[in-house]
Amino acid sequence: MCNVTFRRLRVREDPCGGHQENCVQLRKYFDDPPAFPYGSASRGRSRPQLRLIMKITFCLARARGALLAAATGVFLAGCAGTDQPQQAGLIADPYESTNRDIHEFNKGMDRYILRPAAEAYDTVTPDLVRFLVTNEANHLQLPVDAANHLMQGDFEAAAITAGRFGFNTVFGAAGLLDPATEFGLPADPTDFGETLYTWGVGEGVYLELPFIGPRTTRDAIGWGVDWVIDPAILVEGQTFTYITLGLYAANTLDRRVQSDDLLNEVLYNSEDSYLALKTSYVQLRRRQLSGDDAASDAALPDIYGDE
Repeated sequence: MCNVTFRRLRVREDPCGGHQENCVQLRKYFDDPPAFPYGSASRGRSRPQLRLIMKITFCLARARGALLAAATGVFLAGCAGTDQPQQAGLIADPYESTNRDIHEFNKGMDRYILRPAAEAYDTVTPDLVRFLVTNEANHLQLPVDAANHLMQGDFEAAAITAGRFGFNTVFGAAGLLDPATEFGLPADPTDFGETLYTWGVGEGVYLELPFIGPRTTRDAIGWGVDWVIDPAILVEGQTFTYITLGLYAANTLDRRVQSDDLLNEVLYNSEDSYLALKTSYVQLRRRQLSGDDAASDAALPDIYGDE
């Protein structure tokens, strides 16, 4: 038996990979990848062109956390068993060859860009700053969460999420602090992929996307819709866009720091990182959508806790 604080998933023996049973831990990290500098490339472009480039970059910046989330949850070495029931068969993977190529590309991005940047960020950034960045990044996600709760027909959750956004905006320094939780307005993150699930849309096939990581067809569509309806990318003004990009980039680096050991385990120490990542992602996502309380635990690491 392996007792895990956050989530447990079982990686069953797979005919393609021969994985042994492992105990899986996954923390839910939300979609914030590295920002890309614009520099002189933006000079000479028209305002609409520049806004389009910034929105696309913002889109990528919101997505990178998916790779972190699934990779973080693969397995903890030495765990021998679990009491979780076996999941249904794995998702169809008709594009496995291409997916594996993209997986290697994403690993390279982590090895040579994200991981070194996260190590530097951890060295120079005080814990308090990282704490405030995480709060603000989660705060900016609340309007999308509220809209999805509404589309799912969960009016109570939509009202609580909207109330949380308003309360923390007014009394939490525009989201840098989180008094709403103590006030009885807890976080309840969701996404349009979950909305599609409540509407009866099937999961489709498995995909691994550049910079973004693992997705089902349904979740890939959901991710795109979440980007479109996100009010943060609709606000006029380059200054706001740059600030938001920097915020999400910093939050991505912080999440990479928090999940360093587990990410390194799956990406660089597992026998088949692609298969391990796919298996854990699909199983976790199915458990989340089916309402598994343990899989729905989205608590972030306590930055003030013991190392």
